[in-house]
Amino acid sequence: MKLRALKRQQIWRVGYVPEPWSWPDWRWAGTSGRFSGRWDALDAGLYRTLYVGDSLLACLVEVLAPFRPDPTLNHELDAIVDNDEESQMGAQPGVLDLDAWLAPRQASTAQLTGTFCDVTDAETIASLFSRFKPRAATYGLPDFDAAALKTAEPRLLTQEVSQYLWEAKTESGTDLCDGIEFRSRHGDNFTLWAIYERPGDPEITPHVTDLQTVGLNRETPELQSATHLLGITLH
Repeated sequence: MKLRALKRQQIWRVGYVPEPWSWPDWRWAGTSGRFSGRWDALDAGLYRTLYVGDSLLACLVEVLAPFRPDPTLNHELDAIVDNDEESQMGAQPGVLDLDAWLAPRQASTAQLTGTFCDVTDAETIASLFSRFKPRAATYGLPDFDAAALKTAEPRLLTQEVSQYLWEAKTESGTDLCDGIEFRSRHGDNFTLWAIYERPGDPEITPHVTDLQTVGLNRETPELQSATHLLGITLH
């Protein structure tokens, strides 16, 4: 298992006002009691995770990726002849109302400390292989490898891995790690972390310190770079 001890690693987060560093509210887990993130708990109500990145650009690419234009959908829409003026004025795939999107959100930076499992490192995959190779097969994946841990769906495998690491202990009985280090599906140059919530944790994880709010508006260079990279048109 590849574990990395971090001491004051600068991280970034794009979250919701008034406190972007708060754990996600359980009400957003819905009736299932489960969050849908790649490294969230498999079992309902067990723990929450906080997703952060090594740069503001990395965070923005992650949260804006769902707004990318879908070439297949755009092609199908182009083939539809619709003379209804009101329909033609409707929302288009790949077009984002940026002001509305920005209104409830806030960017912030902080320092991260703790021990994190580099989940796609060769040592980690080798350590987990015998346990999760059969599990990968049940989810329709051909192998348990870095590709399986990066795939968008199904997320049940990565959530199962996350919960296993959350429960894992050292020989002395302490928690094996404080979360997961991983690479973005949108580019290996973006490093991300999922920080685990532990029983008794305060509203803001003790693994982040020196929190500082950062301006985020349509003139922010990283925001312009993210929307350009993803091909998003701003409304």
